[in-house]
Amino acid sequence: MPAPLRLSFLGVTHPHAAAWADAARDDPETEVVAVYDHDADAATAFAATYGADRVARAGEALAAADAVVVDGRNDEAVPFATLAVEAGLPVFIEKTGARAAAELVGLAASAREAGVVTQMGYFMRYSDSVVATAEALASGELGRVGLARFHAAIPHQAWTSMAHWFADASNVVTPFMEAGCHLVDVVRLLLGEPDDVTATSVRWAGTTSPAEDALAATMRVGDTVVVIDFTAHEASPWNIAWGGELYGDAATRTFGVTPARTSVGTGDHVATVDAPVDLTDADAVRDRMAQENTELMRRGMRAFADAVRGRTPSPVDATSGARTLELIEDVLRAAATPGVRRRD
Repeated sequence: MPAPLRLSFLGVTHPHAAAWADAARDDPETEVVAVYDHDADAATAFAATYGADRVARAGEALAAADAVVVDGRNDEAVPFATLAVEAGLPVFIEKTGARAAAELVGLAASAREAGVVTQMGYFMRYSDSVVATAEALASGELGRVGLARFHAAIPHQAWTSMAHWFADASNVVTPFMEAGCHLVDVVRLLLGEPDDVTATSVRWAGTTSPAEDALAATMRVGDTVVVIDFTAHEASPWNIAWGGELYGDAATRTFGVTPARTSVGTGDHVATVDAPVDLTDADAVRDRMAQENTELMRRGMRAFADAVRGRTPSPVDATSGARTLELIEDVLRAAATPGVRRRD
């Protein structure tokens, strides 16, 4: 086995930073060696947790590394990732990767020109149910798919427990961009790029949300109508309701991202359900989701190590990340466009 890939973290204040570092620590092919963050206290605590050096300058972190993980605020992502690219180091970039698609487009172009590997931190694409759905689409199992619906959400309680992140308008552009980006990545993975987009949204009075509180987008992807709906105030906990439904003329397939479950209907009144846990057992579901979240991060980190070592291409590079942000910006622009009003 080759020596572990030495990873330096530039930025560690993103809510996912610890999970990615856990994945790196758990994998014999990667190790966290250095940490830099503008917040010295955050960097010191993070470095202590992972047995890494807390360095005073970003350049020291770059000098210690074979590759870089960028996992701070959204407004830090492109500046930190640019440092890695300029140093010729492969870089793993936490989602959203930027506050604007154009910033990530520019970074992706620089990385391509420099021949530097990039990977985005989109982990829901590694869910067993997403992978199985992609295989079902590729095999033609569903027949001709006329409609696909997808759902994502932020739990309402997150506006209390994670207000420092989601309510900070200098960090989060909109809730849909911040959280819904995961599912937009999945939609693009499964179905490709939309031909056109329409959308609508609502903004509630009295919330701390920096933008929309709920949103729905309708897109056309070839011969398929695709709907993504999103709420920033769902009663359910994180990720439990995330998933999609694909309606084909041969089969209907429903999937939940985590626990990674599917159901397939082919004309009978009862669909065939495949679930890794008893979905009526709350404790079992909670434990399974925690296990799967850990595994999804491990898969993403191993994919990055494989891409850096030249074994496989990056599954979701900065160019793809920029395309996801471009689609989100198209949705937000469409939502700001007045719809057709009903006649009196």
